[in-house]
Amino acid sequence: MTPDIDLDEEARPPADRSWGRKFADALRGVKIAFRSEINFFVHFFVAVIAGVAGGIVTMTDERWCIYILCVTVVLAAELFNTAIERLARAVTREEHPEIRDALDIAAGAVLMTSIGAGIVGVLMIGWPFVAQLAR
Repeated sequence: MTPDIDLDEEARPPADRSWGRKFADALRGVKIAFRSEINFFVHFFVAVIAGVAGGIVTMTDERWCIYILCVTVVLAAELFNTAIERLARAVTREEHPEIRDALDIAAGAVLMTSIGAGIVGVLMIGWPFVAQLAR
């Protein structure tokens, strides 16, 4: 059973939208996540703090690239997780084992990327930061 959807100018299928419209919609998605999802905000805030610490320890260009890649992967995982959560709520509010599994798997993806980025952050930023403070 699919609900009837009335497609107005703003909600046209992706193939009918211009590149500018697609870009604007993508930015809207990031804005929604930033404003409504505390986990996205927390990950972003931690990334900013780590970036400041990275600036203090004067990371190399290669380390900055790795840092930016880690931040991007974690934030993208959080966006995917948020999208799956919203889609699941739109489909049903009832308990469903497969939906619960999908939500848990998506949350697991965020956890895995966060752990990996945290380890990379400690190795690239944390230890050099502590060593610089100890001087």
